[in-house]
Amino acid sequence: MSEADIIEYNKLTEQLELLKKKGAPVDDRGPADLTKRIEILEFRNEKLHKYNERLVEEIRSLRSKLYIKEN
Repeated sequence: MSEADIIEYNKLTEQLELLKKKGAPVDDRGPADLTKRIEILEFRNEKLHKYNERLVEEIRSLRSKLYIKEN
């Protein structure tokens, strides 16, 4: 590590300590952390599943309205 990297690292750790002292929620896991990735993917899956259900329900209601108009 170069001296500039060490200085930047120290600044980041100081900021992290300040956030911890303020009581702010801090997620200090890295981007390669598997549990974090799993949580993100589960959240996205849940949201997409709900959106898909809404679309299917809307399609069904439109089809039923169309069916009623044809008869």
